[in-house]
Amino acid sequence: MTRITLRVYRDPGQADVFLNIKRKDGGYDKRAAIVDTGAEVSLLPSFLMNVLDFRPSERGAFTIEQAGIAKQTFQAVEAYITAFLEDEAGNRTNEFEILAWFADANNILLGFDGVLELAVLHLDMLNLSGYLEFL
Repeated sequence: MTRITLRVYRDPGQADVFLNIKRKDGGYDKRAAIVDTGAEVSLLPSFLMNVLDFRPSERGAFTIEQAGIAKQTFQAVEAYITAFLEDEAGNRTNEFEILAWFADANNILLGFDGVLELAVLHLDMLNLSGYLEFL
């Protein structure tokens, strides 16, 4: 069992973790990522495609239409990336491959597919603490 401690913030209310993504040169690019329980797939800024090692999916580039209040439409490139999670204490998950969307975004969002679906999320906003527990 691996436990990854989250950085929890009140304003704006969010939980962050470090995502280490495999680069084209074999090293890793460490970035803060927001845990997004509403995201089906993880989202990465498109400029990272220049340095990250990825495998395009069969779907490739496509348009995403979001429902709900925002009713947004945006373009994305769907690809597989290799990564692992890490916390501030240096605890790490095993390396894993996940499906991700590269789009015009500023932040990295961790979604369910291949990441959050594998863990139990413990979040205590009152005490600003939380962790992901991978079984």
